[in-house]
Amino acid sequence: MQTLSRTSLFQRVTLTLSFLAISTLALAQPKSDEPRKDKIDWNQPIAVASIASIDRVLDDVDYMFSTIDKPEYPAMIKGFLAQYRNLDGIDKTRPLGAFVFLKEGISPQPEVVGFIPIKDLDALKTTLEEVGILLNPVPDQENRYTVALPQFSLHLKMAHDYAFVQIKSEALDRDFYNPDEFTKPLAEKYDIAASLLLKNVPEPMRMMAVDLASARIDDQLQKKESETDLQFESRKATTMMIFKQFQTIAKEGAALTFGYELSREKKQILLHFGIDAKPGTDLTKQLEALSQKASQYSYLNAADSDVLGYTIVPLHKDIEQKMLLDVIEQSKSNVPPVFFGSEANPGPAAKIFKSAESTVKSGKLDAHIKLVQNGDEKLALIGALKLQEAASFREGLQEFFDLISQAEDTKGIKANVAEVEGVVIHQISPDDVKNNARDIFGENPVIFLGCSDTECWVAMGEPSSLELLSASISAAAKQGKQTKPGSPFLFSLKFASILPLASQKNKDPEFVESAKVAFATGGDLVTFSPKITASQFSLNLELGEGFIRLFSLAIANR
Repeated sequence: MQTLSRTSLFQRVTLTLSFLAISTLALAQPKSDEPRKDKIDWNQPIAVASIASIDRVLDDVDYMFSTIDKPEYPAMIKGFLAQYRNLDGIDKTRPLGAFVFLKEGISPQPEVVGFIPIKDLDALKTTLEEVGILLNPVPDQENRYTVALPQFSLHLKMAHDYAFVQIKSEALDRDFYNPDEFTKPLAEKYDIAASLLLKNVPEPMRMMAVDLASARIDDQLQKKESETDLQFESRKATTMMIFKQFQTIAKEGAALTFGYELSREKKQILLHFGIDAKPGTDLTKQLEALSQKASQYSYLNAADSDVLGYTIVPLHKDIEQKMLLDVIEQSKSNVPPVFFGSEANPGPAAKIFKSAESTVKSGKLDAHIKLVQNGDEKLALIGALKLQEAASFREGLQEFFDLISQAEDTKGIKANVAEVEGVVIHQISPDDVKNNARDIFGENPVIFLGCSDTECWVAMGEPSSLELLSASISAAAKQGKQTKPGSPFLFSLKFASILPLASQKNKDPEFVESAKVAFATGGDLVTFSPKITASQFSLNLELGEGFIRLFSLAIANR
């Protein structure tokens, strides 16, 4: 499995969820019904959704509103529950939720059954009776009950100290597995979670999803009039790559899981989407290999930057490499021949292009970019790109700036303005800077460039951004080898850093003011990153405590 860009990953996740949902809900008719009956355990759920416990939800509500000092809201909820005897009879410490089963038949259809943990059935009966709801046993059927509601009735079956509930009585005519077996792993990690258990979805249905995806791709993979040949080939290759990964997940995936956690201890919200692989499959081998790889910039700490992004971008030979090499070749025509020199004595441009071409042909781009505070609510941009034959690039860059600086009109170009850890830094002062760039980087932003034996560094901002670039280069020299395995990319943002821009543009003033209050004491960091192990690939979105305050304020101010 190749390392993916963020866009590609989003596309894969979207397709995976869409088509696997279709496979679960489709009215599939397999070629042979008898073999499936022998192999399928119809009592196994194909999906489960769970809430960790009622007590945990109430604790989350307490925590949410404690962040804005509004204890009256949790008190209102507790007062409401008190009217219903605090749900006496229900076990508020255990998970509750729903299973999705396949209804046995030639065309299996999904069937949802809820489950509620019961502590004392008699106490629950009393609780229901106090609000006018009757719980009656079904004659001659052990552990079966009806719940008489004003407009309709529910059917209930007791098993494993859980009440299984459905509108149709026949939906409960099965031997239920203990929900603890399915909910415990989810409840240990998340407050609310849902999991599509691919391993329990019949193979014909999973393969039908693949066939549906293949047919849709065939319809869409037609060249558009506005596309060039290269654009079409690029789109086609990307689509087929996504389809192959979807096919692998449909065949060798064990589960797709979405989880939500509100953590008082970590002071954050976590959203998780994970793909678990069946043991011993090719998908497991791919994940194991990917779990050992990382961007060389994964040592960077999200909390140290207002915006941070690092990634390894794969470059396929016939698509991205070809496209970039064409761009490089076209760029050569804009460079005066004097800068190329000769084959025996190459000039600075020849050396720079040689490194650039080698980097593209390596099959990947490994880079990072970050924005950091640079005084007066302005930011500095700092970035780096790992290079192949970087010594050639560095030598060419040095020669180029030396030549330009000797000219009468250097147009704001200065060579050798600083040297840090062996990296010689040069400066460019652009003439025409757009207003939106000035809003971010200051009135007179400059660009700094420098190369080491492995990478090229760049910074943009006020002249003081040179100090920030120097600090980054020094940190990389000390920490650059301390990468984090299984970290191919990351994006993070301190939300408070973009609020001044929103204020200037007068975008939703009410929201901006609430956000200022919510993030006044920090907790504005958003981080989006994968976590890869030998058995699971997951995408994780972490939101700091300031977002908990922001959501709580939104509710309180309604």
